[in-house]
Amino acid sequence: MAKVVSAKNRKTRRGLKIVLGGILLAAAGAVLYGIPPSLLDISRIIQSTASKISNNSAGLAPAVSVLRGAVYDQRFNELAVSYRLYTLTIRPAEVPDHKAVAESLSEVISRPAREIEGSMKSSRQTVTLMDDLDEYQAAKIEALALPGVVCRPVETRFYPSHTVASHVLGFMGDQAGLAGVEGRYDAVLASRIVRNSNISDIDFKGRESLGAKSVDLILTLDLRLQRRLEQLFREYLKTQGMEKGMGLLLEPGSGRILALVNQPSFNPNYFWKANEGNRVNRIYSHLLDKDLIRPILVRAAEIEKEGLDGSPLLPVTVAAPDYGFTDAMLDNFEHRIRLYDSVSDNWEGGSSQESLEGSRDAVTGVQVGATLASLVNGGWRINPYVVDSIYDHASSTRFYRKSDGEGRAHVLDPALSVKVRRNLFSSWLSEKENKILYQAAKEQTGFGGDSGKYSIQQLFAGLAPAQYPQYLLVIAVEKDEVRPEEQKEKTAKEGNLEQLGRDLLSYVEKNPPQSAQVEAPPPRSEENMRQFFISKRLAVTRSPEEIAAQAAAMPALRGLSLRKALQRIDPYKMKVSFSGSGKVVAQYPPAGSALLGMNECILTLDER
Repeated sequence: MAKVVSAKNRKTRRGLKIVLGGILLAAAGAVLYGIPPSLLDISRIIQSTASKISNNSAGLAPAVSVLRGAVYDQRFNELAVSYRLYTLTIRPAEVPDHKAVAESLSEVISRPAREIEGSMKSSRQTVTLMDDLDEYQAAKIEALALPGVVCRPVETRFYPSHTVASHVLGFMGDQAGLAGVEGRYDAVLASRIVRNSNISDIDFKGRESLGAKSVDLILTLDLRLQRRLEQLFREYLKTQGMEKGMGLLLEPGSGRILALVNQPSFNPNYFWKANEGNRVNRIYSHLLDKDLIRPILVRAAEIEKEGLDGSPLLPVTVAAPDYGFTDAMLDNFEHRIRLYDSVSDNWEGGSSQESLEGSRDAVTGVQVGATLASLVNGGWRINPYVVDSIYDHASSTRFYRKSDGEGRAHVLDPALSVKVRRNLFSSWLSEKENKILYQAAKEQTGFGGDSGKYSIQQLFAGLAPAQYPQYLLVIAVEKDEVRPEEQKEKTAKEGNLEQLGRDLLSYVEKNPPQSAQVEAPPPRSEENMRQFFISKRLAVTRSPEEIAAQAAAMPALRGLSLRKALQRIDPYKMKVSFSGSGKVVAQYPPAGSALLGMNECILTLDER
């Protein structure tokens, strides 16, 4: 009996399964009858279903908790700062009502609803609708809970002073520091954990590492002095018809760089638009003729030769040429005072001139500065430096540069160095102004083609006050001409350079550098933040040429350097991601492909 009941139950269940299967097949047939069975629509259904499981409304993608550390001058003026922005993306396949979503977003981002709706229709893939949304706009979009709409956080670097101190700050690309302090201390600014080996010049007070929050850099630069030096320097070059030059203002006793200028300059906010020559750090890499400082070197050598009991030097117009020093004797003295040594700061690596062409005939601007400083600061050779300290937000502590530093060594006997300081610059002493004002020029002539080639380098070195110098200023300019200028005009130009140096030294004496009175950086500058968002909004406004370029074909980038590739792709306003180094060997989208709906370019680089 039990077996009969069991068999009947099995038959009943089998019948129910058949009926249910028939119902499901009929329903599926009805659905498929009303929907075109294309692979694209099937893909859309699958994507939509998956998205409903994971994320069926607008929202903020997970944001990193720590922004890149800021860079300040010694008074806590912002030189480089990061902001968190948001990129608005839409997945059209997940949006049930394109028109309604477009109207909702239009009220937040102030773009026409018709344009937003058109963007969704142009592609079924993810569409980047807008970059550079602030946190308030992102929060409003999140509150709308729109399906398929996501705000993705993006960190953006901003340099509020634009070209000011650009060679010191450097620049960033693809979220990594590539030059200046941004490049040298990328591990400090970008990492949550900072080790002492990442910035060995700083005293960690016995700790091996800092971290869990951002770390800021505080530089020795004074923004007021930096701006003044750049302003007057640019004006001088313009009036003289020159383009190239360098300037260095430092404290000879400590090596602290208060201002440093290289011309031509560039804007680190748009570093890819600058040509390679503008990004050259001339103060560290450009060679100056050593004859520009030869009078100073021979006087210092003679003072050392005479010793403590030697008589005062005769004026150079009366004394024997070079005080009787031969080239070999002078070269020996130059090596003792380490004129040709590499001058590597904690932000820029210096190259020893022994490895460069004409090492015994040329020096760099920073080598001139370091050498002159050692002749007036008691005989100490100190590498000029620009990173003063760091601020660790995790421990709310400021860590300063080590007192001994790197590259600090005595190159003159301490007692003799006092005599050197008192007598060395007597020929260039301006008692009325209490300053030492030295200038020199070096002409170089040659022939190229059918015309003669002529160039002139001019150097100014100034110290103030004269007795116990607190400030050292070195300025060098260079000009190339087809033929030599008249002597009268040349002399007038040299005088102008001295006047420029005199004005700058007077300014710094009247406006001495001042460090911040607090240990911790202040809150983010609201004025700089407003300036940043204004610049972003202006950048959003596209010209007719840029709009036309977006509908054009992808340019060919293979074989180009990264800089040239970025310059060529810039008019298309695409995001660029790259990997490797060297020249472009592969690109996506391929050259010649239509750019309508495309918003990102991927480059692969290789050195071979």
